[in-house]
Amino acid sequence: MIKFVKNIYHFYVERYKKRFLYSFLIYYLLVLFGGVAGLFFSASREGTVQTVTTSLNSTLPTLVQAISAGDLISVILTIFGFNASLGSFLFITVLNVIGIGTLVFLYRPFLWGFIYAPINPQATILLIYVIPTLILEGLAYVMAFAASTDFILSIIKPGALGETKRLAAFKKAWVYNLKSYVLILIVLFIAAVVESVTIFYLI
Repeated sequence: MIKFVKNIYHFYVERYKKRFLYSFLIYYLLVLFGGVAGLFFSASREGTVQTVTTSLNSTLPTLVQAISAGDLISVILTIFGFNASLGSFLFITVLNVIGIGTLVFLYRPFLWGFIYAPINPQATILLIYVIPTLILEGLAYVMAFAASTDFILSIIKPGALGETKRLAAFKKAWVYNLKSYVLILIVLFIAAVVESVTIFYLI
């Protein structure tokens, strides 16, 4: 198993290293810009935080119940399942088949920075606690995005995937992306554990 993961890691680094680094830089610059915007528009930030909180509570009622019950395992699995299926696979990988995943990739880090802007001492303390989660989840989303750019390349430059026909390149892009998800899911699971422990520590 370790050898299998190690081989996929080497594959990912060899194929996506530059794309990953560029995407990582862009992602966390957007977090920074969002944080600056949150400082200047604190009133809008409060409304956004409330909207996001309400949306999450209605979308993931099982998560709220698990937190209330003190069920750490259920919280971990719920967060992992949500981030893996929606946060990563659907909103980045699948949507980037038609290029829309790029918009989600750019919007999410700005929103993160905006809602976690350290506008007061309480918000600053909260930011300190959630930094590990933001780094780990962001890392996974960057990994997913870097791999998903192969879908775009399969259309505009199939040769980048070693193919002359777009359909063959598109199929290979799916193979590469699903292969990359071995690493992405590992990072997302670690992120879910860290986030869950942080939630219970804070409450």
